[in-house]
Amino acid sequence: MAVLEKIRVKLGILIAVLVGVALLSFILDPQTLRSAVEMMSSENKVGEMAGESISYKDFYEEYDRYQKIAEITGQKVNDEQGQSAVRDAAWQSIFDNQVFIPKAKAAGFNVCDEELMDLTQGSSISPVLLQQANFYDENGNFSRERLASFIQSVDFDETGYAGRYWNFLEETVLRSQYYAKYGSVITNSCVPNAIEKARMIAENNNTCDVDYVFVPLGFEKDSTVTVSKSEISAYYNSHKNQMKQPANRSIEYVMFEVVPSTDDINAAREEFDNLSAEFAVADNLKNFVALNSDNKWDSFYYTEDQLSSIPEFKDLAVSRDKGGISAVHVEENSFSVARLVDERMVADSVNVYYKAFQFAEEEQADAFVETLKKSSSKEDLTEMGWLTQEILAANNLSEFSPVLYGNDKVVKIKSTANQAIFVLYADQRTSLHKKYQLATFVKNVLPSEETYRDFLMKATDLSDGSKGKYENFAQIVKEQNLPVVPANGIVESTRRIGEVENAREVVRWAFEKNTKVGNVSDVIVVDNKYYFVAALTEAYKEGYMSLSQVSAQISDYLYAEKAINNKCAEIKGKIAGMNSMEEIAEALNTTVSHNTGVAFGSMQNQVRDPKFIGAVAAAKPGELKTVAGVMGVYVFNVLNSDNGSFFSEEDVKTASSRTTQYQSGILQNVLAEEADIKDHRAKFF
Repeated sequence: MAVLEKIRVKLGILIAVLVGVALLSFILDPQTLRSAVEMMSSENKVGEMAGESISYKDFYEEYDRYQKIAEITGQKVNDEQGQSAVRDAAWQSIFDNQVFIPKAKAAGFNVCDEELMDLTQGSSISPVLLQQANFYDENGNFSRERLASFIQSVDFDETGYAGRYWNFLEETVLRSQYYAKYGSVITNSCVPNAIEKARMIAENNNTCDVDYVFVPLGFEKDSTVTVSKSEISAYYNSHKNQMKQPANRSIEYVMFEVVPSTDDINAAREEFDNLSAEFAVADNLKNFVALNSDNKWDSFYYTEDQLSSIPEFKDLAVSRDKGGISAVHVEENSFSVARLVDERMVADSVNVYYKAFQFAEEEQADAFVETLKKSSSKEDLTEMGWLTQEILAANNLSEFSPVLYGNDKVVKIKSTANQAIFVLYADQRTSLHKKYQLATFVKNVLPSEETYRDFLMKATDLSDGSKGKYENFAQIVKEQNLPVVPANGIVESTRRIGEVENAREVVRWAFEKNTKVGNVSDVIVVDNKYYFVAALTEAYKEGYMSLSQVSAQISDYLYAEKAINNKCAEIKGKIAGMNSMEEIAEALNTTVSHNTGVAFGSMQNQVRDPKFIGAVAAAKPGELKTVAGVMGVYVFNVLNSDNGSFFSEEDVKTASSRTTQYQSGILQNVLAEEADIKDHRAKFF
């Protein structure tokens, strides 16, 4: 694990930059579609939306388009999290084009070409563009000049990357505008009329102070309360629409996580100590790190504050001892030490212009450098934008880092990665700070082959001993006291099981046609680190939950309802004729509680039982009342009622705003349900 990578992440800056169009051709190569796409049949459906099938080929083309955009903007897409984000973006794009925008147009909304032009280049720039860091100036503000400069360069970009990026932005602006228009109607429709407004104000301004006692239902079952099968069936039939479910599975599993043994740790520490001694005296640190360390060479310069998360490294930087080595930094399953390579004054960011030359044109480049030093004219230069160490690293341009160092305005870089000579002109720099470059040697503690074999044997013994049957699985885990973990309600798109983020293979096994309830899996390897042995305990099809599936929950609900009503009747009998809360509390073996400012229109009360609050709001002062609540029975006395004026029309607006936010938030879910969307991406990814 690269120790200093953590520091860089903690800088808290999400940076995406579009480097000059002419430069893109040096650093980006087009990515071709996988040959598998062509082999996939169009009959393989990734999903359905509004009755239209989405083939694997169509989805992958959209996915590939978004992946290219992600790469252009410097986003990481080479891990599962990044890939998942790209797939979600592609799915959202298809949803917008096939479901949302047609619905918006059917409702009478439209975004014409003139409006789109105004949103992208006119007087009403879209928030989509305003939020693009590519178009910010040195002060972090949106710059029309930078936007215009980029648009003008699109036609001259032979690589097509700038055009692809601009098409993506225009499409995003268009979709965003449809959402804004649709949302504005929702916002403007969530306005209470005069009657609703008056009721809200009255309900919230009418407050009560109340004394009450509470008798909980308790956990012991009341044998006199019974729930019949016919009652359960009647409740099921009357509430069936609330019992829809996607296809889902429930499993029990044992997971064996491969972790280094004590022998592995001791062996790694011994190797680390031996190599650390060589690291301490190595002349070529870069080569040593490349050959021996589990982290890559880090060319970044860090301030003391940025090194604070690793005290051993900060102490080394503060000591300024270039010949010394830091104390050992120990993390879980890794050891590391550092040597101070360099210290210099470095700017956080610099606004750069450039000109590129071929290697054969080095004399012309040198002449141009001398001319530029004298004239400082940017006439023959192309603007690259504001650069930081992070931006350069994200775009594979760390060779350009010297432009951040010191006060030199002109820097010549011979870029082996891009096979070109670049003359960089630092037009503006932020203030310089003392920063340190460290060479770090890291040794991760990894499980040995013997350790992997030991864990695999444990998992294999369980799988083989189960012989594919749950009863054998249950017997073995009981005898060996293995930790069995249930995972209920797994749907086809589930990725995380327990603490494991990428457990797709386990989910796929559970949803395979040949996997039946009661089956036990072979050993399923996840991330070359986790060995799963799973047993399928339940399998449900998409549709309504069966009566047997929910019978127990319905029975518990009906029992509680009956039991609370019985308890309420019992308490009424016990306290009949009593007139004081203290007397009632003594009879019920409880104490009197007090609540102030109870308002029917607000749940911001000490007791948040809606039945209790409703009964209090309707009661007259001085009357003893008994009400069956959600979790027990309340006996209460309203002491006084006050009609205040603290809840105003402004509060009504705030409440309406919350309603608007809720309705806007569920818009996609409502449209998705109406479009009867079926998502089968998990079968392919």
